[in-house]
Amino acid sequence: MRWLRFIIGLLIALTLHSLLDRFSPNALAFFNPYVVLIVYYSMGGNIFGAIMAGVAAGLVQDAFSNAPFGMHAFSLTVCAYIVASINARLVLRGTLSFGACLIGAVVLNELVVYFLVNILLRQKIDMFEQGMFVKTIFTCLFGMLVYQLLLLFLKEEPIDATRRQTGW
Repeated sequence: MRWLRFIIGLLIALTLHSLLDRFSPNALAFFNPYVVLIVYYSMGGNIFGAIMAGVAAGLVQDAFSNAPFGMHAFSLTVCAYIVASINARLVLRGTLSFGACLIGAVVLNELVVYFLVNILLRQKIDMFEQGMFVKTIFTCLFGMLVYQLLLLFLKEEPIDATRRQTGW
């Protein structure tokens, strides 16, 4: 069931990516629907599933953008792993927790992409700080809206809790 939600979310993110790219080619510099998807999926705490979701979402994003192939797959996988690891220990639930994880994931994703562009392509990204700030705000607002809509339509917490056993 969770993978079906992920595939539907991936199709929606791809549709948003295509529509934004078609009508405003620079709009994806200010919004990333794939980060919302992997944070939503990673909040369940399943680390292996989050890694696979990050790889799948990143490869789809790389396939439909002009970025070097594998760059977004790596950055989204790092974000998914960290969010899932934190949520496996702390079992964060609720809108504020989702928003905090989303903000952290957007910032981390942008930092990883920035360092990969500097290392692989040896070029600087202009207005990196301002772009990251705007992308964080727009992505967080969209993600919170999606989370609230899921909460409204599902009539329950949209994120399933899976907590790892600790101790003896």
